[in-house]
Amino acid sequence: MRRKKAEKKRKSVAAKAAKIILITLGIGAVFGAAAALGIHGMIKKVFVNEKWPDEEWSSDDWAEEELEN
Repeated sequence: MRRKKAEKKRKSVAAKAAKIILITLGIGAVFGAAAALGIHGMIKKVFVNEKWPDEEWSSDDWAEEELEN
């Protein structure tokens, strides 16, 4: 009789712990997704809409120029 009660109590505690873990993971996923979307929006607003100069950045022409001190 005691064994069945103890086993039932262990299952109950394990079920509660699993439920708390799943709730915590769910809340973390929701807040993580919200943060990612917020940051994505800010980055897009700052960098994508900015007009960049039409320069060729891949060339090494600047290396041939003499730098003034």
